[in-house]
Amino acid sequence: MGDYPGRALGIAAMAAAGILAAITALACWRARRRGLPGGDAAVWAILAAVFLVFVQSRLTSSGWYDRLNVWLRVVARQHHLYAGRRPYQVLASLLVVAAVAAALAAGLIAIRDYLRRYRLAIGFAALSVGAAAVRFISLHEVDAWVRELPWVHAAVDLVAAAGASSLALVRLWGLGKPPPPPASR
Repeated sequence: MGDYPGRALGIAAMAAAGILAAITALACWRARRRGLPGGDAAVWAILAAVFLVFVQSRLTSSGWYDRLNVWLRVVARQHHLYAGRRPYQVLASLLVVAAVAAALAAGLIAIRDYLRRYRLAIGFAALSVGAAAVRFISLHEVDAWVRELPWVHAAVDLVAAAGASSLALVRLWGLGKPPPPPASR
């Protein structure tokens, strides 16, 4: 991925999302110690780690990423799968897109439950992870699209970071209030 102005903005947004998720995890842990609902602290901590690992991988020349890519190509060539890799790439890309859509849908379904809103934050994190996975799969059409429109990757990161950050802020705000009464169905 080349250097372009939106890259720095995407990295900064992912860092902010990681920091907000970490602060939310700490606040949930403290709330739980006071006897308030805060069982989602571990989820927020994992989300913080995901976003901060993404930031680290974007700021450094990700040697592990390149080594994994080379290793997978060697394995594919050894098993004579490399020449006919296109159907596998298409299938893997579709599976990633389906998994991201499922994560976002599950999050949207859970949005009304104030304690399970983290599911939508997971969906937003899955958006960035899914975009990176599809790029890693290296389908020719996706590679060409990324070369022509490099800002799309930063836009996906911005949407993911903004969504997760806003949900972290809502959770932080909710920790200062008593829990709402159960919804009648």
